[in-house]
Amino acid sequence: MSDKIMQIPVDDLLDSLKSGYEEYRDCLANGHDDEDLGHIKGFCVTIEQILASYGGIKSTEMLEIKRPIIGDTSLRRKKPKVNYNIPTIFRNKKD
Repeated sequence: MSDKIMQIPVDDLLDSLKSGYEEYRDCLANGHDDEDLGHIKGFCVTIEQILASYGGIKSTEMLEIKRPIIGDTSLRRKKPKVNYNIPTIFRNKKD
């Protein structure tokens, strides 16, 4: 097994992000189900996080790519309706 670190040029990641946005737009227009869209959204969010954390890319730069393709559509997960700070035993307790 190799101990080399994989290095991906930032421009390649930005191209992948743009392709992800385009795929999301196209799949949404073609009526793909929420599961398919969720995979694409997860891919885009992951690439965004990598670019922000390790590529030195600001969110404004990513928005310049995103807006012409899918506008201001959020690809982030919705906040759960369940408060996970409350232990399950208390959340599920019936009065």
